[in-house]
Amino acid sequence: MSGHPDFASYGYQILAELGRNREGGRITWQAQKIGTQKTVVIKQFCFAIAGSSWSGYKAYEQEIAVLQKLRHPNIPQYLDSIETKDGFCLVQEYISAESLNNFRSLTVLEVKQIARKILDILIYLQQQNPPVVHRDIKPENILITASLDVYLIDFGFASFGTREVSGSSVFKGTPGFIAPEQMSRPTLASDNYSLGVTLVCLLSDRNISEIRTLTTEDEPYQLPLKTILPNLEAPFISWLAKMTETKVSKRFPNALAAKNSLIELDSVTEGGRIAPAISSQLAASTRPKIWSGTAIIFALSAIASGGVDIAYSRTELSSINIAIALLASLAVGTAQSGAVAIASWDREAQLQATVLNTIIPIILVSASSLIWGFGEAIDICATIAITQVILFSYYWWQIPSQKSNIVKASVWFGAIASGIALSIKII
Repeated sequence: MSGHPDFASYGYQILAELGRNREGGRITWQAQKIGTQKTVVIKQFCFAIAGSSWSGYKAYEQEIAVLQKLRHPNIPQYLDSIETKDGFCLVQEYISAESLNNFRSLTVLEVKQIARKILDILIYLQQQNPPVVHRDIKPENILITASLDVYLIDFGFASFGTREVSGSSVFKGTPGFIAPEQMSRPTLASDNYSLGVTLVCLLSDRNISEIRTLTTEDEPYQLPLKTILPNLEAPFISWLAKMTETKVSKRFPNALAAKNSLIELDSVTEGGRIAPAISSQLAASTRPKIWSGTAIIFALSAIASGGVDIAYSRTELSSINIAIALLASLAVGTAQSGAVAIASWDREAQLQATVLNTIIPIILVSASSLIWGFGEAIDICATIAITQVILFSYYWWQIPSQKSNIVKASVWFGAIASGIALSIKII
């Protein structure tokens, strides 16, 4: 016990030192709450320790600010903060697990299982308002139990939202795991890159220093995956490549997109059957989307069919009117596609998506009514309805499902046909 600080006056007894942070001013202790005997983790920032700095103190403050807002079973819970004579302490839930960096060698299936669990945590973080970007995902910051339960720790470099970072924050993160864009402006895809590099380390049984010796000076961030993992199956290599793309525009835009792709990748085994480990998860997650999608397609098809009939009966089938309809379809289709893309990439941009989704069609209809007359406006209304059906059908097609493409296609084509039949009967 010699050398351990005395925290009895604060209600805690120090049991052991767990580690020292690279900032130099932070020490992590295992401790017990006096009275309840509950085991906790105390992260101590001490000004008196050589090497301590304001950056270390800022990391301490940031971690408290982030953890106070989070409630997730795989993120150790914030419990308390203490102000001592020579520094500050963060008290956190203790997890009986070891660092992924010191864990045994893992199989490919185990690495995929770990990847899905970490992505679940990242999805939760990215669904916060504003979203939380961890910015320091690496094996040392992931705890794992013998049963492969995983926990994400160390939120000292985490940021709220995806705004540009200040000059003092530019180098936050661990070299080798940092995404290129994280130097100036972290995005939701930045944590995907760090996780991808982490998974490559696990699969290859190499540390980040060894991995980086295989990269080139021209592309230091681009991992030569086929060289590092020559025996890994091609689909998983492709998935990892999209996780670790140096260009953020080519990377999975967020954790949800990465997880959905991984689920779809693992959903088919030899013979075309669903992997048992994720079959129930797919069924539970996609069934509501399938039924709601069918209902919406049915309704939109009925509206589109009715709109076409009204437009055909009230307007002249001239080249001008056809051109108007085609231009409207192109404009609305582009707007709708952009709205879907923006909403899936960044929660902060959902307002922009709503504007694209609603304002542009309204402007098109209003402008056409003023310029060409009411009949042409009806033409555009019908075109918008048809576009909605086509676009919704396309995006619904992308939902991971245990159904084959033939079955899925027959379901939504059936919904469209039923909607058209209902519209014809009413009209």
